[in-house]
Amino acid sequence: MIYHDVAGRTGLLEILSWARPHDSAIERAFCREYLDRVPGMTADAFGNRMIAIGDQPHVMWSCHVDTVAARGGQQDVGIDQLGIAGLCNGKAGMSLGADDGAGVWIMLNMIAAGRPGLYLFHRGEEQGCLGSRWIQRHTPDLLKDIDAAIAFDRAGSGDVITHQSYGRTCSDAFAISLASALNGLNPGFRYRPDDTGVYTDTNEYAGLIPECTNLSVGYQGQHGPRETLDVDHCEKLLAAMLRLDASLLVIERDPSKQEDDRWGWHDHYYGHRDDFADAIAEYPLLAAQMLEECGLTLDDFRMAIWAEEMGGDADYRPLMAS
Repeated sequence: MIYHDVAGRTGLLEILSWARPHDSAIERAFCREYLDRVPGMTADAFGNRMIAIGDQPHVMWSCHVDTVAARGGQQDVGIDQLGIAGLCNGKAGMSLGADDGAGVWIMLNMIAAGRPGLYLFHRGEEQGCLGSRWIQRHTPDLLKDIDAAIAFDRAGSGDVITHQSYGRTCSDAFAISLASALNGLNPGFRYRPDDTGVYTDTNEYAGLIPECTNLSVGYQGQHGPRETLDVDHCEKLLAAMLRLDASLLVIERDPSKQEDDRWGWHDHYYGHRDDFADAIAEYPLLAAQMLEECGLTLDDFRMAIWAEEMGGDADYRPLMAS
């Protein structure tokens, strides 16, 4: 079995050329071609892929394999003279998929370099963190030795996320230590702690793992046809990750306790959400058009309404590994 070489810009652009909605044939083909060929890669009953490098690793690296797209298939990707990648012929229902193709590319190259850690390639993040939620509910022992979970799934180029929908998911001390380490490895970096995270797979592990964060990888405008990726930043981040000494990161947060400061974040977020809802109520047709351009269908929206009405009784159907 041939292991795909995804080194360099060619490998990154190759990954971005696959539009892969969750549970689509193209997503399953991508996992077979790029993940299952990696020696030592395994799959759980949901189809999450994982591999451990090193003796009892204490850091988990996280990304997700699905992208926001109305249809799966191959897409044309280009890169301009400034090193910014984007779709060549982007249309409604399409996205570049740097969210989270960039994370997939970084992690595959870290694996190829033999960097220690537990690597988790989650399925269904764009549908509500289905893969990580499945692990959290069904196989939490997988994470029993993990002190820090770092996702490569944040827009921009400078955020180390401290808060997500759970509330605080990593300590300021950890975020500062990670930001400082990265900035020390590349003087052009401007990483810093950021408390405006929303939701990615590491959020699901905040009650199990002390430090759960999300790291900016260089994309912007995710989930739509105008999504871009700063390839130069992504390459520099990979170079830094290949040199990072994760043993020096500060582990401080107690996952069994939710800190009171989550409520300040909660009020700020929901105040912003109320303003957003007011704007949508005033311009509903524009909001519907933008949702369609991001690849959201009416059935998706109705399913979200059902899940909201069901509350804690709503559950997800486990998917078998392909």
